[in-house]
Amino acid sequence: MNKISKEKLEEIKTKNDILDVVSEYIELTPKGNRLMSLCPFHNDKTPSFTVYPEKGFFYCFGCGTGGDIIEFIQRIEKIDYISAVKLLAERSGVKITEDAEDNYYIKMRNKILAINQ
Repeated sequence: MNKISKEKLEEIKTKNDILDVVSEYIELTPKGNRLMSLCPFHNDKTPSFTVYPEKGFFYCFGCGTGGDIIEFIQRIEKIDYISAVKLLAERSGVKITEDAEDNYYIKMRNKILAINQ
């Protein structure tokens, strides 16, 4: 699953509006051309978490965390990049194919994790 094309990533990002996705996790308040909230990644007393829907990214002025929709899902769900891409692909109905080599590495990774536990 290491080879996701740029086109496929763009399709996933396009079909998952950052505003809709972030709104599933936190309540956003409009402030001009952006939306703000308390940051879900650190203790926030005043809204510093900002979503820029037209640009498709978020940024927290309190802790400095920022990125696109994939980065948001990684952080909020505490998952790796590939898992975040898969979650967003599934959410939007975008098909991602895995080849046999990728399945081999996934199985090996799972075995190693099991051994380490």
